[in-house]
Amino acid sequence: MTQPISRRTIAKAGVWSAPVVAASAAVPAYAASKETPGVQYGVYVSVQNNGGYVGYASSNNTGTINPASPEAHFTASGTPDSDINWDDATSKPKSATYVNGEGKFTPVTNSQTGANGAYMSSSGFWWSVPTKDTATGTGYIPGSSVTLAAGATFVTEVEYTVSASAQSLLKFGKINGQAWAPSGRKLTGKTTELVASAGQAKYLSVAQTAGTWTAEVPTITQNSDGTYTFKGRIVYTTSKAYTMKQSGTKYYSQTNFMPAQLRFPANDGWVSYKQTSTVQVANLTYSGNGASGSESVSGQATTAQINP
Repeated sequence: MTQPISRRTIAKAGVWSAPVVAASAAVPAYAASKETPGVQYGVYVSVQNNGGYVGYASSNNTGTINPASPEAHFTASGTPDSDINWDDATSKPKSATYVNGEGKFTPVTNSQTGANGAYMSSSGFWWSVPTKDTATGTGYIPGSSVTLAAGATFVTEVEYTVSASAQSLLKFGKINGQAWAPSGRKLTGKTTELVASAGQAKYLSVAQTAGTWTAEVPTITQNSDGTYTFKGRIVYTTSKAYTMKQSGTKYYSQTNFMPAQLRFPANDGWVSYKQTSTVQVANLTYSGNGASGSESVSGQATTAQINP
């Protein structure tokens, strides 16, 4: 396993052979391991209803209900996620407030200060240092390194559908308190770099990259069944390269690619809310213990949806 690995381009799939993840879809744990070292990565999406609005906010916490170690994460019978009061089997909420999380979440936690097994209701992309076994939470190469190139780009499509009598709800979308509406303008913002110290998240290194996001001017269309749908796009791009060197138990890094908060009023008449996030491009290079290689990730997508 000391021979260099040639560059590979992964399109419409990702490092695992599992299909694209859709809301409430059942997915296998992870595909069979590679014969040569490689890196792991994944995309995860969270959406919510807080009782007064639907949309996105990264502040909800599941508590320590998920696997608390990499090994347990990769062998879990279900898919660890940010669900709160949500039933994946029926795609129905179990309470008036709820979160639906879908996709491949950062192993163990996706928070800089998070406890092992706890997930925040965020959306993002994570990657690992090289491992000899990409199907498990073992085999990480000591002292190895992985770099996410600058300019990694992620696209999130937002759709909010309401009945004809409730179409006014679509005019009051807000991102971080700013109006996001067809009659307005595009919105922009920045994210600040966050790195988990040794005393914070045990297995996480970079918890947030520095980057910029742009929310394009949205549209509202009438559907054939008489409902109306708000459609908007948010594009996030990292501002610099990030190199993670394996040390101690630090195996993973991530970036959240959404603004901190996106909300729409959720009065009577709302039908569904969903977000689909896609990796437009994320270039990873890695090396360690005689092995080196690269992954060009493109097209891997995850959708999360909620209904009343």
